[in-house]
Amino acid sequence: MAGNTKSMGVAYRDQLVQGTSTNDNAITGDIGELVSSTIPVASTVSLTSTTAANITSIVLTPGDWDIDALIDFAPAASTSVTQLNVSISLTSATLSSQPGGSGLDPDATTTINSAAYVPAALMAYSAGTVRLLIAATTTVYLVAKATFSVSTMTAYGTIRARRCR
Repeated sequence: MAGNTKSMGVAYRDQLVQGTSTNDNAITGDIGELVSSTIPVASTVSLTSTTAANITSIVLTPGDWDIDALIDFAPAASTSVTQLNVSISLTSATLSSQPGGSGLDPDATTTINSAAYVPAALMAYSAGTVRLLIAATTTVYLVAKATFSVSTMTAYGTIRARRCR
């Protein structure tokens, strides 16, 4: 076998997952498959102080997924903010549990606490990247929660998942 490395190399290479040489997407079920959902600024979700709300969701088929998310919080000019939460969750309108027990690795909630302040601009925060191993089709939610007073707050964002294997 050692003397036949060229033919063994070709046979082995043909069994590997092939990449792409153009700007297309991996097909459903293949490594690299991308599932995403974006709520644009024109379709912001209104938030109620201290109440978790779904920004959007995606449905994933069985497999090994890396999931990341970003939420933009848009307070009105006079809104006073004390806490913001961004979460990738397996439960609708619920922050992912911390620590442990959510099914996501690592737990997928980012919490920003501060003294009350009135932001001068949009605030964008990531939930980080988490791994999800699932055996059945599962809905994954992008959840926002804010603690604020005086005025109003909206949010929008993106959740995306890429199949690892």
